[in-house]
Amino acid sequence: MLSGSALSEDDQVAVRIMKTEQEMCYACGQRIADRYLLHVNGRSWHSHCLRCSVCQAALDRQPSCFIKDDNVYCRTDYVRNFGAKCAKCSRTIHASDWVRRARDQVYHLACFACDSCKRQLSTGEEFALHDSRVLCKTHFYECMDGGNGSND
Repeated sequence: MLSGSALSEDDQVAVRIMKTEQEMCYACGQRIADRYLLHVNGRSWHSHCLRCSVCQAALDRQPSCFIKDDNVYCRTDYVRNFGAKCAKCSRTIHASDWVRRARDQVYHLACFACDSCKRQLSTGEEFALHDSRVLCKTHFYECMDGGNGSND
């Protein structure tokens, strides 16, 4: 009763109970009853369960994470394990690094040098990739001629 009078049909409010699916944490398999959950790659996680599979760093406050082969990675470990690597020194190539490309290989600028004389090659300079080795023009011809020094 409102103000001493009976409720009319116009005063009735429909209440629907919506059945919601229970969210289960992908990492621990437990039901998520937390106020917030994380949803990554179509899977739900407790905020404390979303961690890098390598360093175990919590990822709940990170702007992004990476998934490969069902494993979750922080940016640092993803780049370390799956990022582009220099064909000469095998270290990671970062977005800010100056690089040289030769066919499908990528090199740090300092690593793009003749394997024989160790001289860094310049932009526009002729070079060869021979047996996965970078060679300046002179040393490539020597290699082709059997090392007799001829540049013909």
